[in-house]
Amino acid sequence: MNTFFKPIFFILLFSFAMISRSQQDSLVLPESQTLDLQFLIVEALQNNPEIQSAQLEWDMMKTKIPQAQTLTAPELQYMREEMPGFNIRDAMYSRFELMQMFHYPGKLKTMGELARIESEHAHHDHLEKINEVVAKLKMAYFDLWYVQQAMVLNRENIRLMNQFLQSAQTKFSTGETAMQDIFKVKVELAMLDNELVELRQKELSAKAMLMSILNRNEKDTMNYAFIPEEIIFSPTLEEVLNLAIQLRPMLKHDSLGVHEGNAMLSMAKLEYYPDFKVGLRYDNSPMTGFNGWSVSAGITLPFALWTKGKVDAQVEEANIFIDKANSQLTSTRNMIFSNIKSLYYKAQVYKQQLNTYQTIILPQARQSLDASLTAYQNGKTDFLMLLDSYRSLVDLTKMYFMLRMNFEQTNAELDKEVGYQNVAAIKN
Repeated sequence: MNTFFKPIFFILLFSFAMISRSQQDSLVLPESQTLDLQFLIVEALQNNPEIQSAQLEWDMMKTKIPQAQTLTAPELQYMREEMPGFNIRDAMYSRFELMQMFHYPGKLKTMGELARIESEHAHHDHLEKINEVVAKLKMAYFDLWYVQQAMVLNRENIRLMNQFLQSAQTKFSTGETAMQDIFKVKVELAMLDNELVELRQKELSAKAMLMSILNRNEKDTMNYAFIPEEIIFSPTLEEVLNLAIQLRPMLKHDSLGVHEGNAMLSMAKLEYYPDFKVGLRYDNSPMTGFNGWSVSAGITLPFALWTKGKVDAQVEEANIFIDKANSQLTSTRNMIFSNIKSLYYKAQVYKQQLNTYQTIILPQARQSLDASLTAYQNGKTDFLMLLDSYRSLVDLTKMYFMLRMNFEQTNAELDKEVGYQNVAAIKN
């Protein structure tokens, strides 16, 4: 082999080994330099402002339950009556009166139930927000992983091209190669430099998204994303759908809507019954010397001709709400099931494609590179043909990384739709 090409040959072998190792796994780095997705999820649960806001909304709604179950405040009145010339001291009577409204039996309990349902809505909104934020975190994390893997391959390509350019220029000076080969390498280097600039921008964007989700200080740093080597996707579609029925917060939220409508209907029917007001009064008459107590009582008249129509409308409104809630629940279930099926089939296809890359495409691409290396060593091909074989392996490896990113992001979306983290690991 020509001495000028020995450095290129060794770099190519090193790069080939790197691709062989990384095509099934992330870049091997010290543990202190890698990110742990599970730790990031815990950090997001603690620090993400959207999750915190949803939690506070739930806390706020919980405080409304005792408010709804409590009687209205009593009313205390003090009166001075029959005052000549509006002179308070000359009033004929003074009176203290304490009044309290009592709802018809069952109304307070039903109002408390409605407040509890609103609190449960807020609770499931909070869980749904956690679902959304964790899914966004995973998507950004896998974006970062892909970009960082592509940057490693890009830098190895640039290193190889620079070495080849030096050797090609030396050979051109001795007349052993044409200027065309040098131009080809320079064009290749320029394209790789442009690609690296774009990849750096994408890496910064992915890191910025992660920092935003985690609510970190903008001066914090973000290390290298890591994905385990093993490709796992084992659940059946029936298992995934059943799990969604049990766990998806949005389904629980909308199913509560039906219960809420029934409680509204109960409350509306209770409005046909009167509320009661009881009063205790103390009268003092300095002019007559009378001091004594009086008791008063009253009821509302919801069944009066001019008020009954309002209660009827409330009952009709509650019935319409129930129909709407049932339709909304059916629509939500259909949408979620459709999304789950689509993502499930997509994940299965990605898994099959990844297995094909691992067992057929990448091994054959490496064999092709081995054959090119042997042919080059024996003088049966030129270096550009060898370079083409190497670039082919690099491109296929990048495609593998892209496929792996799509697979992981599909699983992240599937987790969100089901309401369960790591659906792919569920065993039959």
